[in-house]
Amino acid sequence: MTITVDTTTPQTVNYLYHQCIMQATLAQVEQAAVWYHEAQDVARTVADNMCIDLERAACIVAAFSPRERWSVNVRKAIEYSLGRIPSGLSNNVAMADASLVHGFDALKGLKTNAFARAIAGDPNAVVIDVWMCRAAALPTDSPNKTQYNMLADTVKRIASEHGLTPRTAQALIWIVKRGSHA
Repeated sequence: MTITVDTTTPQTVNYLYHQCIMQATLAQVEQAAVWYHEAQDVARTVADNMCIDLERAACIVAAFSPRERWSVNVRKAIEYSLGRIPSGLSNNVAMADASLVHGFDALKGLKTNAFARAIAGDPNAVVIDVWMCRAAALPTDSPNKTQYNMLADTVKRIASEHGLTPRTAQALIWIVKRGSHA
């Protein structure tokens, strides 16, 4: 019988996230500083195409994020904003449709909701995805709510220690762990 023990503690995650930030190059820090601003530009394009507010547009962008590379996510959100139904997961289209009516409340997943908020400009929104789990050495790529909140809280502490906003710290950790090839 094999017993799996989660040895990931807040202290371990703090150390691992801190290491990512300390390993960052100046170019990575610059990239992290503008990443969400550039994502917001995509949401503004969606908003302009659909004559909707930034909240709903950011939610549409986030709705197409599950299991997609950023470039594909952008293409699908723009395609949707132009009145076409993108190929892919039907649930993503359903989330985008619901976003038009309910905004942030349409996105029930912790990751997609935080992603929409970060894109819309919330500097305290922390997105925990597969790469943030891997940076924390979490034994899963799909954190439960407790794990998600622990990782997000750790990013907020690390951000404060380094004089960054939480969303910028998250972007920087992600860039260092995943690489800049989105």
